[in-house]
Amino acid sequence: MHFIFDIDGTLCFDGHTISPAIQDALSELEKQGHQIGFASARPYRDMLHLLDERFHHGLFVGSNGAMTYHQGELCDIQPLAKRTLDQLCALAERLEASYLVDLPWHYHYRGDPAHPFMGWVDPARRANQVARDDIRLPVKLLVTECADGPALQLALAERDDIAVHHHSDQQIVDITAHGVSKMSALLRHGITADQVVCFGNDSNDLSMFAAARHPVLVGSHPQLLPHAAERVERDEQVEQNLLAAIEQLGRTMPC
Repeated sequence: MHFIFDIDGTLCFDGHTISPAIQDALSELEKQGHQIGFASARPYRDMLHLLDERFHHGLFVGSNGAMTYHQGELCDIQPLAKRTLDQLCALAERLEASYLVDLPWHYHYRGDPAHPFMGWVDPARRANQVARDDIRLPVKLLVTECADGPALQLALAERDDIAVHHHSDQQIVDITAHGVSKMSALLRHGITADQVVCFGNDSNDLSMFAAARHPVLVGSHPQLLPHAAERVERDEQVEQNLLAAIEQLGRTMPC
């Protein structure tokens, strides 16, 4: 079975670490014969520092499905069209929004470098910040702050060439190409829905929850709740209960 894990709010609860106990539980799944992968709004670059090197050559679906890395190599990418990116950047600038454009490895940023979100971007200093003219293969545009949020939402809603995800606990908007999702990335990688046990907590996990053999919800997101086969309460016992769910499914799900 393929165990696919979202990162933030699912395995990582402080934005910066995944506990050794959780990582050992993931390693135990592999020893049992299961395959594990990670599917996050983060790009590949910004997942690596959270995980031990023993996981670095595994499956990473990044930027909500717009990029996939396996064995340390980029194996799938669904970039924003140049015309689309140009229009989105112009819209953001007109509305006085700060934004980040993720590329397969590097990134472009327009905004206050002291913005709190930038503490999450490339903390290991593996990448370069590139100029706007040097953007190639943009996979995601992320709006970190906007002077006129309603106007931004209205303009984005009128487009049919993008997919938009809102982070439920932050005023952040992720924009990728139309049709991009975590589940579509898994399918392109040859993983069928009936092979997937997924763990997630937010709306960008909906494509997996709607299709997977066994979706596990961490928390109580209303869009995911109807699809969840089981739920881990987001309380002071969340890590203990998460570990118990991983251990139980590792024993009972076929490899």
